[in-house]
Amino acid sequence: MTEIFAHRGSKGTHPENTMPAFLEAVRVGADGIELDVQLSKDGVPVVIHDDKVNRTTNGSGLVCELTLKELKKLDAHQGYRKRFAALFKKTKIPTLQEVLQTLNKYPLILNIELKTDTYDYPGIEEKVLELCRKNTGNLTFLFCSFNVETLKRLRELDSEIKLSAITGLEFEEALAQKDSLRLDSINPPFKIRNIDDFADVPTRCWTANQDKQIEALFDENVLGFMTDFPEKAVELRKKRNK
Repeated sequence: MTEIFAHRGSKGTHPENTMPAFLEAVRVGADGIELDVQLSKDGVPVVIHDDKVNRTTNGSGLVCELTLKELKKLDAHQGYRKRFAALFKKTKIPTLQEVLQTLNKYPLILNIELKTDTYDYPGIEEKVLELCRKNTGNLTFLFCSFNVETLKRLRELDSEIKLSAITGLEFEEALAQKDSLRLDSINPPFKIRNIDDFADVPTRCWTANQDKQIEALFDENVLGFMTDFPEKAVELRKKRNK
């Protein structure tokens, strides 16, 4: 069965990469949740997508130049639909530990993207793995990155974890590493998912939001896909399985 991953939580209906978005994904029955991890200035793994806090919070500056205390002062619902802003006005940037401790009671696949494609964040691989080991509960983990060096480091640290390489339109390097890194899958953009190069490689695609895109992925029986609207995807799958 094709896995449905809530992209940054239920990003289409709730502020991305926040606890409300993750819990909404659980409520609607997503198979997994995709989230992004960076390090604060004081080395704490925090869940946020952009290198800067400007787009999704009421603050400004680089994540890596703000301490956890400074990050926690920010409201994490900026850029979200203004008419719903009041519902999420106390929403904060979560730490990875907080997310794990909240979600590990649920049987979910947690797809953790290490955001090292712009900043290296030395030690992020060790910190993320340690937190996941200590807070596994009912979770299973998939670790992914655009940065092949990060994937190599993760594989050096643990020979058993599941790894996935995220690709853009340029995917040759990731494919070249699939055997040496023992990748579980490749995560390509939706629009290049079915090119011949991926014929024998399991794919988890990003990001499918339209009904016709989601239906196409079900038809093709891909391993999984990311969506901003997990409730819609789950309902479409239920209709197909009736």
